[in-house]
Amino acid sequence: MTLEHWTANMGNYCLSDRSEVVDEVTPAYGRLIAGAGALGVPAPLRDPDDAWQLEVLAHPHGPRVLRACILAPDGRPAVAVAVAEGGGDGARRAWRETVAASSWFIEGCDLAEFRDPPGGPWMMGALQDGLDGHPEAFDWLGAVLQYIGWAFLDSLSPITVA
Repeated sequence: MTLEHWTANMGNYCLSDRSEVVDEVTPAYGRLIAGAGALGVPAPLRDPDDAWQLEVLAHPHGPRVLRACILAPDGRPAVAVAVAEGGGDGARRAWRETVAASSWFIEGCDLAEFRDPPGGPWMMGALQDGLDGHPEAFDWLGAVLQYIGWAFLDSLSPITVA
């Protein structure tokens, strides 16, 4: 399976394969997502002492769609995140809300490309003003977003048809 990684602000995407992520990483990020979601409070993002945090947002998009926000050390939103295993109304709403959370777009970015999500597994990131003053975040942000995406997808039970 492949995962499409989109960045709304730049209108670009890349593909990743599950084999690109070390097996030990996804359970750790799965626990982070589950813990932050269950407690309803942001949790340290990369290690217990990390000032960067993951906030899992309550949403009506369904159990197979994740909406989250990475918070900068000062608590400002840095990246809006959505992950889904496919299409559908909930995934489409999460996709559109995440695109709308983009605080800026590069010149020439065609927002028409972001009307609807792809049909397969996807992750959308929208860079926000909380990244201002934190250029070091770009060194690790792509990998962390990939971990969050695969951890969420790995946590989903297969859909069975009765």
